[in-house]
Amino acid sequence: MTESRSGAGMRSRNNAARPRQKVASKELQQARRRKRQREVMRNRIIFGAVVAIVAALIILLVTKLAGFVSNAGGASDTSTLTFKEDGKVVFEEVTDFDTGTYSKSELKSYTKDLIDSFNETYGDEAISLNKLSVRGDKAYIKTTYKDAECYSSFTSYDTLDTTYEQAIEAGYDFNTLFSSVNDGTLGEPQLVNADTVFAGANVAIVNENVTVKVPGTITYVSNANVELSGKDTVTISQADDNEDATDLVFIIYTLQK
Repeated sequence: MTESRSGAGMRSRNNAARPRQKVASKELQQARRRKRQREVMRNRIIFGAVVAIVAALIILLVTKLAGFVSNAGGASDTSTLTFKEDGKVVFEEVTDFDTGTYSKSELKSYTKDLIDSFNETYGDEAISLNKLSVRGDKAYIKTTYKDAECYSSFTSYDTLDTTYEQAIEAGYDFNTLFSSVNDGTLGEPQLVNADTVFAGANVAIVNENVTVKVPGTITYVSNANVELSGKDTVTISQADDNEDATDLVFIIYTLQK
């Protein structure tokens, strides 16, 4: 009997403990649920921050890439004549454009007709139109010529890109003042012994107001309204801004290695 009551007492204590265990279990579950919610929120915040950073990096890279592409294939700010090492000549012309006089399509048609007409006479692909664009009151036209002689024939500007010896054979006279180029600056103009100093060198000869870029390093420039813009670039312009006046400029350079 005693054992029976004792056993009943044991059962009674166990039955009383069960509700408290259920409560504790629910509190533990709630605590775990709150912990998971905090972890989820934290992970969402971290994920959102990572996404924002990645998006910012992508935008930055796209912006830089667009700028690079734009600069790589973009228009020059000034009219530029570029002599290539393979003999070709690229002319990037920046000129005033009056939309009240003609449209972009008319300008393109007119330019293309001129080139086609010249190519029919001079030879196929003598000149190619690379780009034509209009921005505001400025038009940009980029053309490539098979060589300097072709450019000279088309524009009527005296132009040559050759060696010093071949320029002499063509009848050019180098008896003029030259400025040497050292450390990016022009020296004092002086007479030089051209046959000795320029022997074996390349020379670009230009007779128009334009920026000129050669495929090498400039060593001498004839003293005629020129400004050095870089180791391979000079700008020719008249002091009085008279675009109708021009000077024959000799640009002596060594080819890039």
